[in-house]
Amino acid sequence: MARLMTDGPEPGLFRLADSVSHLLHRAEQLAGDRFTQLVGEGITLRQFAVLAAISETPGLSQSDLVRATGIDRSTLAEMMSRLERRGWVTRAASALDGRAHAVRLTTAGEDVLRAATNHARAADAAILDALARTKRKAFLGTLTKLSKVCDETAAKAEREARRLAKREARKKDRKKSELKGKRDSARKHRA
Repeated sequence: MARLMTDGPEPGLFRLADSVSHLLHRAEQLAGDRFTQLVGEGITLRQFAVLAAISETPGLSQSDLVRATGIDRSTLAEMMSRLERRGWVTRAASALDGRAHAVRLTTAGEDVLRAATNHARAADAAILDALARTKRKAFLGTLTKLSKVCDETAAKAEREARRLAKREARKKDRKKSELKGKRDSARKHRA
């Protein structure tokens, strides 16, 4: 359960300048802007993240990419279609899961990733340069911790969804069994 901040302004007044969520959003905007300034309009920061994740682990499924990048399923599905049309990725049936597609970089995708990597590093450096040297390690530590919390929350939600799906399947199976039992009983009484 989230706790309320007690060291901020009075409870009735909401100020964007004091909102952690809003400030994180603005920091994300800064990261995207820095990346675009250095790389240009050819690839977005999110597309770069997807290409980098695929490069790290070729053959990932789109579900794996959702977990690795934090991009929601519908946005990622649309993005994968665009990346495939641009010739940067290929999708093929996964050898591990017939329902999933394994995603791989094409040669063109590798080239785009390679060309953007130094710019991505420079964008990261530009963001860190906005902080005092003594604050950078703590800042990265905090971001890493928040990312882990996000991953843990998503994993917990997935486990809960699987648990509920199993529970519903068992309920459905019990109802089918009960219905079958009633039909069998009715047949015996008629016979």
